Amino acid sequence: MKHQLLLPQNILFSIAVSGVLFTLFTIGIDMTHLGIPLAAGRFFEWVGLIASFITVVVLIVDVFKNNINGKYLWTLAFLLLGCMSGLYYLMNREKWVMGS
Repeated sequence: MKHQLLLPQNILFSIAVSGVLFTLFTIGIDMTHLGIPLAAGRFFEWVGLIASFITVVVLIVDVFKNNINGKYLWTLAFLLLGCMSGLYYLMNREKWVMGS
């Protein structure tokens, strides 16, 4: 590995999973029907967005520091898909870094 991630990979993976879960859960389900107040639902939305932002920023920095092939395509995928593409990248990171 050329350069390490800014955060440990296991912590970043858990942040990315929580970002995906909070984002999909708050977008896909009306939580007021579950008895959860609207303010709590908005809090969960912010948690998902902040987790996605942290994941995207750390992974974009990693792609450019390690000079990954297709770094602009990875950046576009991170910006458009957020944590979903981040999870795919994290699961196969060793392969991408060694291939560059």
